[in-house]
Amino acid sequence: MQFIKPLSKKLIAFLTIVLMTVLAGCASTDIQSYDSIDGTSKTVTVPPGGYGLTGGIKKALSDRGWKLVVDRGPSVTEGSIGENTQINQYDSFKTRYRLSVFSYPTTDGCITLNTIGFDISFVDNQTGSEVFTMAGLGCEKDAIEDFGKAIDSITTN
Repeated sequence: MQFIKPLSKKLIAFLTIVLMTVLAGCASTDIQSYDSIDGTSKTVTVPPGGYGLTGGIKKALSDRGWKLVVDRGPSVTEGSIGENTQINQYDSFKTRYRLSVFSYPTTDGCITLNTIGFDISFVDNQTGSEVFTMAGLGCEKDAIEDFGKAIDSITTN
């Protein structure tokens, strides 16, 4: 404790502010909302697994009353043969929405542990439009919390 005595209170306050800025400065989340979610149709195709960010987001959806489906529908081939033959092939989905989650561990200058980079997309299978995206760096639990807030803010009934 004797080494603290020579330090002035102003220097200790300055070092504390710098440390807090470094710790908080590495976390960032960018949410882009393009449409609203129909709260009467809360079904979503999700990636398999329950670890990490994917598991946390699936729990956040389940806690909000969403039905989670892992398998998409069948691949469909349809069309007509004749003078103007046209064949179309596409994947079908059994749910109104689909979730894509990509995350990776990173240090990116942060002092905190368990920092991740993430990129999340929420797509409306009925219209094909991307409802919202969420990307950033930060703690996993904060990303899950931000996802829940985003879902809550754009869901209509």
